[in-house]
Parts: sequence; C-alpha cells; structure tokens
Amino acid sequence: MSGVPWGGSEELWWRTARRMQSSGHEICVNYKWWPEPARQLQELVATGGQVWYREAPRSFWERQRESVKRFLRPSERKRGGWIDQARPEAVLITLGYHPDRIPIADELHERRIPYAINVQAASHFFFIHSDCVPAYRRWYQNAARVFFVSAENQHKLETNLAFKLENAEIVDNPFNVDPKRVVGWPDSDDVFRLACVGRIHFQSKGQDLILDALRRNFWRDKPIEITFFGKDQGNQRQLEDLIRLYGLESQVRIAGFEADVSGIWESHHALLLPSRYEGAALVVVEAMLSNRIVIATDTGRNSELIDHGRTGFIAAGATTDLVDQALREAWQARQQWREMGLEAGRSIRQRYSVDPIADYAHKLLQLGQQPARQPTSAQI
Repeated sequence: MSGVPWGGSEELWWRTARRMQSSGHEICVNYKWWPEPARQLQELVATGGQVWYREAPRSFWERQRESVKRFLRPSERKRGGWIDQARPEAVLITLGYHPDRIPIADELHERRIPYAINVQAASHFFFIHSDCVPAYRRWYQNAARVFFVSAENQHKLETNLAFKLENAEIVDNPFNVDPKRVVGWPDSDDVFRLACVGRIHFQSKGQDLILDALRRNFWRDKPIEITFFGKDQGNQRQLEDLIRLYGLESQVRIAGFEADVSGIWESHHALLLPSRYEGAALVVVEAMLSNRIVIATDTGRNSELIDHGRTGFIAAGATTDLVDQALREAWQARQQWREMGLEAGRSIRQRYSVDPIADYAHKLLQLGQQPARQPTSAQI
C-alpha cells in the first residue's frame, strides 16, 4: 500500500508470513516507512521476523517532511543492499494497485532469485504509459508466478500491458468470519436492512451511487435502511452532507468501523457494494459465508462468486442507473432473500478455499524450490 500504513491488500502476505513463521521458516519484510509502524509488522518482529524500512528519514525535520507525504518511492540506492544482506531464497512482491512500479524485480532476476508478484487490485482508471510498457512486461514475465485475486483483475492488467501472462494464477484472500458460525436471521422483516461495508472512499467503493439512487421517488416510502460500515478514507464528510442534502436521514446511517463482521449480519439482511473497482472484496465472501445475498457491481471477483438472481444481484456497471436497477430487482425478490442467502452460503463454500493461508503458503514454498525464469526475446 502507498496511501495508508496498512490495508486489506496486506492481509494475505502477512497472515501467510505468520503461518510460515510458526512452521520454522524465516521471514524478512521490506516495507515502506511510516511514522507509526503498523501493529502487524511489530508482531512479525516479536516472533523473530526482520523488517527493513524503505526511506526512513534520518533527522527530525526529515521525519516531519516525510510524515505529510502521501507517497514514498523505494530507495534505488538501498534496494540492492537489502537483497544482498537478507539473501532471500524467494521473494513475494505484493502490490496494492496494478500501476505500482517494481524495479526490484530486475534486481532479483539479475541475482537469479525466484520471485512472485501478487496484484491485489486493478482498475480501468489508470493505464500504463506506452513508454513504460516494456519494463512492466519484463517485470511480470520474469516472475515465477503472478498471483491475482480475480480473473477480471488479470484481464485488466493484460489489457494494460497488451500482453498475455502465461505465469498467472488466481488465489484466494483470507476472510474474517468463522465459516462454521451460524449467523441468525434478523428478527423482523418489517424493515429490510442492507449493509455497505468498506472504507468510505467514493472512487473505489462508490458509496455516493447508493445515495444518488435512494433519492429517487421510488425509494422514498419503502421500508429500507442502509448502514455504512467502514473507516473514513477521505469522503465521510461528503457522505454525511449528501445524506442531509438528499433528505435521507430516516433511511441511512453511518456506523463506523466494525471489527465483528459476523455481528453486522446478525442485524442486516443483505450486502450492498457498488464498487467502481475491486480486487476481490472480502466482504462479499464474508457476507455469503454468513448466508446473506450480495447486491454488487460487476467488478473484481463479484461475478465469479455471485449468481445473478440466485445468490445475489449484479449491476452491470458502477452508475446510478445500473445500481438502482439491480437494487430494484433485488427489492422485488426481497421475500426470497433468506432462502437465497442460504444458497449463497452453500455456493461460496464450493467456490472458495476454507483455508486460503495454507494454500498460499504452499505456493510460496514451491516458489523457493524452483529456479528463476530465464529471459526470452519477448522481454526485449
């Protein structure tokens, strides 16, 4: 991640690192410097791991300047030194967003150290400049594996690169609910409560589309309530002001971050997620594991997990009209939500790993047992 110290894209590598530590493997992490280190990194160190911070400011004034920067670029000078000192058998490069540059891949390839790349999110909002495409192709083709969290994300990156990644593979992210826990259905169906779970960030999560749809006359007298769960990432003030501007105070509330994800589904009938882009939204998996239908946009892994009209409803795109259309279709079937939710629970257990961490750890151990890829003419 570049914009925040920690995010959902860090969970897969971090939990896998902890699992591998418990099996006796040594873990070293090269991470961006932040004024306040993430708790998860401190836990890794406490259990014997090493953390190398990139571009840690040396003086007080440098720290003050760096603390207000949103993006920090990896130090070119220190990159090779870290590899030579850590001497890793294999390296995993995790990207929060597809345009992230990874020149460290060249350093690894020169030293014949096998590496994998994990792309946690991709979108059509950013296209790699043609001058940079040869470098990106080289970085990705030299990787032993390129892990994506959805086939849709893989297609987006291949479109950016105009290049087929023969070393690509889809992996599952970890979730935050107990798949064996039975989540009760809300007591009353007099009011249908939908939860929108995700950071308050319009550009990615599209919460503004929900409000824009609800302000239409069709929804004014409907017994429907929307609760927004999630930390503010730049748009909560606009969210609050739009609720007042559209007069939606009786139908919409903001609940903040909720650590007990299963608790959300004790009191809500469905998940509403109008994202403009996603990697693989964990809330979709968590809602379905909790026997809830999902109303979501066709982005990330949503269409790979949700069967329209059977386990949820898919909006063809992230526009007000399309989100409103999917929401209305769901509304017409609201008396079947409980039965559809049970089918969603059965479906997700067939399509998603019950232990993504064990699966990922196995893939990384295989990575360390194979030689680095050899260059081909296509990389030039």
